[in-house]
Amino acid sequence: MIPGTLAKRYARALLSLADNPAQRDRFTADLAAVAQAFELPFEEEQTLIDVLAGVHHLMSQRQATAAAVCQRLDVDAKVVGLVDLLVVRGRVSGIDQIARQYRFLADEQAGRLKAEVSAAQPLEPATLAALKACFERVTGKTVTVESSVDPELIGGLVTKLGHQTIDLSVRSTLANLRHGLRSQAKSGDVSLP
Repeated sequence: MIPGTLAKRYARALLSLADNPAQRDRFTADLAAVAQAFELPFEEEQTLIDVLAGVHHLMSQRQATAAAVCQRLDVDAKVVGLVDLLVVRGRVSGIDQIARQYRFLADEQAGRLKAEVSAAQPLEPATLAALKACFERVTGKTVTVESSVDPELIGGLVTKLGHQTIDLSVRSTLANLRHGLRSQAKSGDVSLP
């Protein structure tokens, strides 16, 4: 892990190297693929990222391993350069953070926004399409919607749109109600059984 500000700096530096929108989007996919590959098991219950970030292997071996993974994934040469730099500087453990920051910055530059919607049960495609249209109307950007199921929400939705979270779940409503009743009970306005 690396500080978020440092991850953002690496992401901005890579974004500045993209010559066109197609290359910018390729960098997004390449970084995500490398970050995912580095999380795979490697040796003795370690992930590849643990090996690349550790000091038990020679730097040249770690660089060669990272380069081989990138070559196998057919990663753009500029992304390979970033990965090599991260290995050399001991920052490779932050590749996932850098990939997330890069995606956010690239989407922002392209006028795109990612929405993550969680619900207690799977949402119908028509509901997702309506949410997408609503988000696009409100933000004025192209929105991609990813949905997930979280039974602990009981009902309602939790939406993360960019860096903003909107929690309209039953779980959250009940927690707020419980907190409000306890506060009133402490102040003497209400007595609870």
